[in-house]
Order: sequence, then structure tokens, then C-alpha cells
Amino acid sequence: RRDDVIGVLVKCTDLAEVHARLACYDQEAPALRAAAEAPSVPPPPEPVPAAPPPEPAAPPPQGSFLSALDPFGSEAPPPLAAQMAYQPAGQEILPITIKLADYAVEPSGNFTVTLANGQVWRERKEHYETPRFQADGDNYVTIERGLLGGYNLYLKGSGHVYKVMRIK
Repeated sequence: RRDDVIGVLVKCTDLAEVHARLACYDQEAPALRAAAEAPSVPPPPEPVPAAPPPEPAAPPPQGSFLSALDPFGSEAPPPLAAQMAYQPAGQEILPITIKLADYAVEPSGNFTVTLANGQVWRERKEHYETPRFQADGDNYVTIERGLLGGYNLYLKGSGHVYKVMRIK
């Protein structure tokens, strides 16, 4: 209905003679008023493609600021399933918290650890203290990127940071 009234008004504007144009407008005024007062019908909404389901969000960190500095917290380490894939040296998915498969301490006090996923890391010979590995084999470490391309290793329960490099 609105489009019809607009079409007639456009025809009225095309009339050159003033009295004819005014008469045309006066004739269409009631139809114009009725169209203006009629509720407008919105166009039908366009179909929206279904959105993929949202990715599960990572749980928010818990605890105080100081507990955020402890990579182990008071909970058990996360499951190892997501951490077991082999990553080439320099392209590790870090930080990683994982159980040790093996460790070796040299007479000099330097150590080498083999992670449950097969990666081998060695201390960079910058420390004078050897970590106190648990003899029962229940050793968990967190490895994260450090400054200037280095790597930091934390042994659960030791409270020390050890500089390490990946050798395998």
C-alpha cells in the first residue's frame, strides 16, 4: 500500500502546471495519511546459518596471586593425554606439566630428565643444587619458556627453577 502511494506522489511531481500538481497532491492526501498511520510490516528475516557449537573455555585460574606462581598448585597435574604428542625441538607446546619417565644425575650434580612423552631435557649447568627427585618415581615437572629463548623446569615440591635445554 505504501509503495502505491509513493508511486502516485512521484507521478504528481512530474506535473508541470502548479494547479494540476496541487490538485494531484490533494487527491492523494487521504491515501498518504492512511499509509503513514498503517503499521509497517518488516521484511521477513533472512535465514541465519547455524553457528558451530562454542569451544569449551579453559577454566579460570583459582587461588591467590602467590598460588598462581606455583605451577603445581594444590591439585594433581592435568591429564597427560593432550601432552603426549611428539613436538619437534623448538616447537614444543608449552607450558607442559608431565610425569618423568626417568632421570639421571651426573657426579657433577647436573641432571637429565626423560619425560613420559619421550622428550629428553638436560640442565644447562648453571645451578649448584640438584633437584631432590622422588625415588618412588612419582616425579612431576613443569617446563615453560623462559626469557631470551630459554626454558625453565620446575620439579613439583622443590620450589626451585632450573634452566634446561631440550636434547631429544
